[in-house]
Amino acid sequence: MTKKFIISALALVFSAALLSAQGQQMPTIPNDPAVRIGKLDNGLTYYIRHNELPKERAEFYLATNTGGIYETPDQDGLAHFLEHMCFNGTEHFPGKGILNYLQSIGAEFGRNVNASTGFEETQYMLNNIPVARESVVDSCLMIMCDYSHYVTNATEEIDLERPVIREERRQRRNASWRTLENSLPYYFGDTKYATCTLIGSEENIMGFEPQSLYNFYSSWYYPANQAIIVVGDVDVDRTEAKIKEIFGKVPAKENPQTRPEIPFPANAEPVYGILTDPELTSPSIEMVWKSEAMPEQLNNTAMGVLQDIIKEVISDIMYERFNDITSKPGASFLSGSYGFGDVIYETVEGEMANVSLKEDNILGGFKDFYTEVERMRRFGFTDDEFGRAKTNILNNLQNAIERADTRKNPEFVRGMIQNFFDNEPIFTPQDKYDLYNGILGQINATALNQILPQLMTGENLVVLYNGPAKEGIQTPTVDQIKAVIAEVQAADIQPLTSEEIASEFLDASKLKAGKVKATGGYEYGATRWQLKNGIEVFILPTNYAKDQILFDLWREGGSSLIPTEDLASFDQNIWQMFLQNRGVAGFSGTQTTKMLTGKSVSVNPYINALNNGISGRSTRKDLETALQLVYLEYTQPRFDPEEYQVGIDQLRSFLPNYLNTPEFKMQSDLQKTIYGNNPRKQTISMETLDKASIETVKKNFQKLFGGSAGLNMMIVGDVDLDQLKPLVEKYIGSIPKSKGKDKPSWIDTNEDFVKGIVEVRDPIKMETPLNTTVLLYTAPMEYNAANMAALSAISYIMDMRYTTTLREEIGGTYGASTAAQVNDLPKQEGIFQVAFQSKPELSDTLLLTAKKIVEEFAAEGPTDEEFNMAKLNLQKNIPESRLNNSYWLSYLKDFRMFPYEMDKAYEEAVNALTAAQLKETMAKLLAAGNKIEFFTVPE
Repeated sequence: MTKKFIISALALVFSAALLSAQGQQMPTIPNDPAVRIGKLDNGLTYYIRHNELPKERAEFYLATNTGGIYETPDQDGLAHFLEHMCFNGTEHFPGKGILNYLQSIGAEFGRNVNASTGFEETQYMLNNIPVARESVVDSCLMIMCDYSHYVTNATEEIDLERPVIREERRQRRNASWRTLENSLPYYFGDTKYATCTLIGSEENIMGFEPQSLYNFYSSWYYPANQAIIVVGDVDVDRTEAKIKEIFGKVPAKENPQTRPEIPFPANAEPVYGILTDPELTSPSIEMVWKSEAMPEQLNNTAMGVLQDIIKEVISDIMYERFNDITSKPGASFLSGSYGFGDVIYETVEGEMANVSLKEDNILGGFKDFYTEVERMRRFGFTDDEFGRAKTNILNNLQNAIERADTRKNPEFVRGMIQNFFDNEPIFTPQDKYDLYNGILGQINATALNQILPQLMTGENLVVLYNGPAKEGIQTPTVDQIKAVIAEVQAADIQPLTSEEIASEFLDASKLKAGKVKATGGYEYGATRWQLKNGIEVFILPTNYAKDQILFDLWREGGSSLIPTEDLASFDQNIWQMFLQNRGVAGFSGTQTTKMLTGKSVSVNPYINALNNGISGRSTRKDLETALQLVYLEYTQPRFDPEEYQVGIDQLRSFLPNYLNTPEFKMQSDLQKTIYGNNPRKQTISMETLDKASIETVKKNFQKLFGGSAGLNMMIVGDVDLDQLKPLVEKYIGSIPKSKGKDKPSWIDTNEDFVKGIVEVRDPIKMETPLNTTVLLYTAPMEYNAANMAALSAISYIMDMRYTTTLREEIGGTYGASTAAQVNDLPKQEGIFQVAFQSKPELSDTLLLTAKKIVEEFAAEGPTDEEFNMAKLNLQKNIPESRLNNSYWLSYLKDFRMFPYEMDKAYEEAVNALTAAQLKETMAKLLAAGNKIEFFTVPE
């Protein structure tokens, strides 16, 4: 059911009061009046919104209505190439002037300065820019204006960027990307859609004529094709005037090039394809029923909103149905989905059914999956299913209303981009809720079910199988897939019946609350309560995000207390699959999900290296439910063998192929290298699955989570102490005391990085020759704010140096990333790491250069310019971090584990940083003599 279908079908079902008759003019939905929208004489659209979260920060976006589909054959890949050139010289910012300026005010390439190119849209963004000075706003507008019309595209800069994009292409060409490229002709026939790969061919990247790039830029980058978006702590009137002054000088495009008319890729008969790749990890089948898109002028009408609602309801219910199936032992397929969306391009939409299959039952799993899709088409949905979907949609919209006053700048941008590209309305949260609530009030399961039989007509159907290419797998044939579809369509299928869903997780009246016996203050302005059962609770009310409450009930211990022989059962893959399928107390996972309909609650047990607990989040209205779930995890933890086995079975189906992918082998070999093949630091294998058991999980979980001894609870967010106290007393205070147990504590299990000089060259079989290099230095180092600040500054500077050398001068990698930190527990240690992927022939050169840069920094330190940029960046990030509840929750927990006040101390340390300090810190890392050089090579 695509947009085009809805125009003709929905009007037959829903009331005339909601929809105008087809062919009549529909009223448009008004945009948020807080957004200033305008258009210059040259055609440029602008959006401006004032917002002070965070203060003295703003977002700048340039949206350009073009992408890879508008390339001519000689321009293959140049829409994306042009994005890179915007950072390599413009009329007002020659050379690296844009990056140099932005870094001089504390911005960071990648994090604050970036761009993206799609098949039909291109965006440039400046995120979280400090705008305390109005001149910065002016400069950012000038940068965006230069992007829009004044990129130099100098031949020498083009030639320098060619190898960078070649390496970006190399990194992208994994199994998923190769399969996507191979699928395009099946979806799009012989139209241009089938040949556009976005990144382009290596031949064209390395050999195109500069004139081809100039032609693309001049053809599609012009004001009527663009929008400037500014959101943040800016003066709207002044910003509007500056946009008119700066962008108004850009000339209107005379005789703009006509967009190419690409015929809709229709196919009267179904198209089938079998695609295999040695590095795909599991078989899957996708069915797509294509349709032309609904005209964009309807997107901001009630008809457009109605079709969005209908698609969301159907997708949500089908997700629930497939989850019900795959959450049970013996399910014949791994996962399934049915939904709606663009088939890569906005002009081609589709109904999409996708199933991930088990290797030993490909056709059987596909049959069971397609049976559920056909059941939906024939019989529709129950009233209960529709009611849950409706309740969840409205609950999310109601939550948005509650959060409206504390939205951060980035939350506003997407709506403006969608308005420009797709004519979607820019809603206020209240207006969106009111409209959705009104429309959903006129829809029920009966009305919806009248539409469903008209789905999946067979017209414009594409069916693609994707799977591993290897010996032993029974790759299906086209005839076999056709036979399954015909069998299901002829089968006698029965409708689903409603199920009874409990409404309460427990009888709260039977709990004996444990009172707060002592109160006091705590670090960061938090309040401390001590409960009668010994649990200490630390509460920090904030107004950073309205109606958001984060919590963490934890104690020391973690995986350090799990015996080595039991760790297989807690492998992160196995553990996460168990949690994903697990319910709570006497309720299965699928029952629990349905019982949480209309609630915004997340409660998750976790086991870290040195601590374990229950973390989560909720809204104010759902906090009691969240605390009930926490209580049940400590009093009635659920260890259902079937729920555990579901995860094991799914991993057994997926793992054999995944173990042979170059990505997994690299990660596995790297972990063995840096930890010296420590038996406590192993990656998953088939042997891991054989060793894992629910009995082992139960034994260790009860040891780690049993009783109240040593428990601490951090609660941060939109809470009122008086309202919170009785809930904490009832649910946290009633957790039983530990019987005869001492307060647990972590132990040092010596899971350390190897010491000395380690050099590993790791041959790995891979389809796309791609080396991964990791360079790691460690040294004993005191955990304090000064070292933390120094290492953060070092990482920022080294990112810049590696971008200049490894990426731009040598052209051997798309980018190198560094990480630097100082650990507190179990050992105080400083770490610096650089990692990058590259062309195999340049790996040795790049590694030598990377090491040389580290050694030069240790000997000479940063330049004054580098140091000032890094310090400004760290100073810029501090107030931004403080606006997040997760930041304060983390610092409260850290202070409890390691009583060192970090927030103010870190700010003081950043302000006191010196260039000499950075040099000394890097020199200390090298002097310890601990260095790991690891890189993969094609087998």
